[in-house]
Amino acid sequence: MSIYQEIVETITKDIQNGKLEKGSKLPSIRQLSQTYGCSKDTAQRALLELKYQNYIYAVPQSGYYVLEGASKSNDKVLLNLNDYNQLAYEDFRLCLDESLAGHQDYLFNYYHEQAGLKELVEALKNRLASDDIYVNSNQIVITSGSQQALYILSQMDFGNGAHKILLEQPTYHRMNQLVNRQNLAYETINRNFDGLDFTLLEEYFKSGQFKFFYTISRYSNPLGLSYTASEKEKLAQLAKQYNVYIVEDDYMGDFSDSKNLPIHYYDTQNQTIYIKSFSMALFPGLRLGSVVLPPNLRATFLAHKGLIDYDTNLIMQKALSVYLDNGMFQKNIKKLRDLFQETMAKSHETIEQAKVSIPYQISPRHITWKLPKGVSLENFKAQKQIRFLETSFIRPSSETYMQIGHGKELKTFLKLLKMTD
Repeated sequence: MSIYQEIVETITKDIQNGKLEKGSKLPSIRQLSQTYGCSKDTAQRALLELKYQNYIYAVPQSGYYVLEGASKSNDKVLLNLNDYNQLAYEDFRLCLDESLAGHQDYLFNYYHEQAGLKELVEALKNRLASDDIYVNSNQIVITSGSQQALYILSQMDFGNGAHKILLEQPTYHRMNQLVNRQNLAYETINRNFDGLDFTLLEEYFKSGQFKFFYTISRYSNPLGLSYTASEKEKLAQLAKQYNVYIVEDDYMGDFSDSKNLPIHYYDTQNQTIYIKSFSMALFPGLRLGSVVLPPNLRATFLAHKGLIDYDTNLIMQKALSVYLDNGMFQKNIKKLRDLFQETMAKSHETIEQAKVSIPYQISPRHITWKLPKGVSLENFKAQKQIRFLETSFIRPSSETYMQIGHGKELKTFLKLLKMTD
């Protein structure tokens, strides 16, 4: 056995038997070369092989760390979102510790790069490409969550001679608050189970009054709607034809199947602004997001951002870059996606078995129902012991929708629905 193979096999066994736990730092290349009496090139080649096999990962200016150990938590079956949040938190904490271990003083000082930490920008570029969003690094800007990005976009001049904002309804409640509290000029267009009225949308676009159209392309908030591929192509085509920008909020995009691509994928003319946050993909307290901008809007966006903050939290940016680069994000998000897909499949089967005829939409977190006019809301409101039923009514225009959780909540709702027949 060669020394190269001996190093790889020894470290692999130490990881598999738990001697080296997840997050443990490996000896340096110099230390390995001294221990095994080999050249630094041989030691480095062995570490690169272990990295290629996804046993370890590198932190620039710090060293190599164990990606997966023999810890039982690595093989834990996720039962709910709380399990995932705990798993993501524990992994992210390791990344935070490792970010600080490199004695990178610039993380604690002024770092003049409004667009974000270069390591994170590059990590995000690679992550976005895996989601079929192909951009240059200079199109990505890191923000303090999606809310900051939306605020800046609401303030900007887009250079298309328009001043109004078009919002789909119903939509993310904070976006409604954003335009209302600032007294911004805006219009709304309904998007419901019947889809978006593209004839009306084109009339809005054709008017020349709208600088952008805000929409949630996949698993919309709150109805859980996703555009079809043809609808996304149509949106991209209309945006190009009438020079209206699409602001695509894709906060649930990580949980879509591979065939459900973002609007940005269909846009060939840089008319789509893509927003990605990490509150759902990691844990709610992580206030980091990113926005992919058309090149002509970058300078304006950064000028507005510079009035709000000098730099988005650098330490958290560094930790997120490590989390993305070392494969933890990809590993963990797959677990959560699998959990959501399994949950949605079970709910679909339960509904089909109940032979319910009213329209519904299944999303990772909820099932949304469009209630028939003959169904009285009072029958549901009277069930005081079921708290989730008390605040889950949505009324866009004259329609009434109801949101129900998966599992026990769904079964209870189906029973109550039969009682109202």
